[in-house]
Amino acid sequence: MKRSLVILLIVLGCSLIGIMMFIYRINQGSQAKSPEIKSEMNQENFDTLDEGVWSVSSKNLGRTRLKPENVVVKDGFLNIKIPANTLAGGEIVNQEPMTYGSYECRMKLPEAPSSITGFFLYAPPDYFYEIDMEIHNTNEGKLLLTTYADGAVQNEYVGELGFDPTADFHNYRFDYSADRVAFYVDSKSILEWRDGFPIGQPMQLMVNTWYPNWLAGTPASEDQKLLVDWIRY
Repeated sequence: MKRSLVILLIVLGCSLIGIMMFIYRINQGSQAKSPEIKSEMNQENFDTLDEGVWSVSSKNLGRTRLKPENVVVKDGFLNIKIPANTLAGGEIVNQEPMTYGSYECRMKLPEAPSSITGFFLYAPPDYFYEIDMEIHNTNEGKLLLTTYADGAVQNEYVGELGFDPTADFHNYRFDYSADRVAFYVDSKSILEWRDGFPIGQPMQLMVNTWYPNWLAGTPASEDQKLLVDWIRY
């Protein structure tokens, strides 16, 4: 009797191990086939501004007129100028619709209080499809993270970078998949959200520097420039 019980337990144990291994293999295969995040990324180094990839905006945004003449590539950097004593700025837009992936930008911000720099995904109409990283263009290092869906702000975070973003280059990144959006600065995790963002909606990758209506709108006394070293996506 005892021997039969031992044999039965061994058979059940082996069966359980076999089932667990089968489930593990299915999960591994499913993850390997997941199309959500590309294994290979593009990197734009801004040796030139490829007009087949990037368009330059000419429109009003907040207090700002985004002007093409404020956007140039020089010495291996994308330069977006904020001219002295104006509320003008600039913006570039990747022409390819994008969904899930990892997005990263290495940049040095202008020093122009009451303006901000944005690195984000967006599709019209406003407040429906957007994932934002925004940084105040001051030495204070104020960071804004926001997601929009269904016509409203769904997630919002205001924090401190812990450094002066106008003094040197730093890396700003967000990872976007169907079940989360995660944000990083210099590879350090800031936070992640598990809901409240667009699902599967094609959006465009954008970088801009501008004066929003919700800040004072005080122009810089000297020309200022956003310098972008590279963008990965």
